[in-house]
Amino acid sequence: MAKEQALHQDAENGQRQELQPELMSIMKEEVGKAKERRIPIIRAFEEIARRSGLKANTIRNYYYRYMHVNEEAVKLDADDTAVDLGDEESIGRPFTPAETKALMREMLISQARGESVRGCANRLGKGNKRMLIRFQNKYRSIIARNPEYVENLIREIEAEGIPCFNPYTRTRLSYAGRKPVNYTHAGSGGQLIDWISQLVSNIQSLELVSLEDFVKGLRDLSSLAAGNQGLSRQLAKHNQEMQDMYNKVQMLENKLAELKSINRRFLQMKDEDKLSNLRDYLDKLQACMQE
Repeated sequence: MAKEQALHQDAENGQRQELQPELMSIMKEEVGKAKERRIPIIRAFEEIARRSGLKANTIRNYYYRYMHVNEEAVKLDADDTAVDLGDEESIGRPFTPAETKALMREMLISQARGESVRGCANRLGKGNKRMLIRFQNKYRSIIARNPEYVENLIREIEAEGIPCFNPYTRTRLSYAGRKPVNYTHAGSGGQLIDWISQLVSNIQSLELVSLEDFVKGLRDLSSLAAGNQGLSRQLAKHNQEMQDMYNKVQMLENKLAELKSINRRFLQMKDEDKLSNLRDYLDKLQACMQE
């Protein structure tokens, strides 16, 4: 098959070029075999070149120009309801919205059951360290950068009656089977007046402290309590800031580890494999930087 015969133009406008169906069929067959056997894709290009009479470099160029882009588009347009977070082939591409939501829900619900972030990520990644790092990075990135999304998701999970972990307050929330508690009862106002009257009568009969001093003491105690609440809120705020900073540092450390892993695997390749895998290597770097 000559090089000029491998392509044909759209008969209507003469602008868009496409691969001949026969060559496309061969490419899909051989690339599919290479992926199943987990061998370098350059071997598939060499076999396609042998069968078609074209050069391996030409086959590689055709694949990435006409077929690889279309395959990625099909993946991104696939039904989001079928989410398999543990699919190793997802490494190197951004999370879809459905995958992000599924991951965040599983992380928040699992932590409410006592599972750690790392433990949950390892379970979802089916023991694959690269998948573990990918899930940890994505979870901590969403927690640090999109708290509004997380809080809406927490409310959604709570509405379903499922125990959920709040990463901002570090508390476990569960409203399953509960009904709102009403602390105001009919007639409680009259009972409160009776209690106060009895209290005043007791103080007067004891003659150990004046009623005025007693009320001042209650006032001072309430002021201290109110001040402590303010300090508690400030402490909670500082704790949250520290936690956010920790999450960011942890995310950066995980990101660095993933970048080192990607570069190490590429550098360990044979020279002839580096060129054929360069596009895949650059895609993984770009995905890692964008997450």
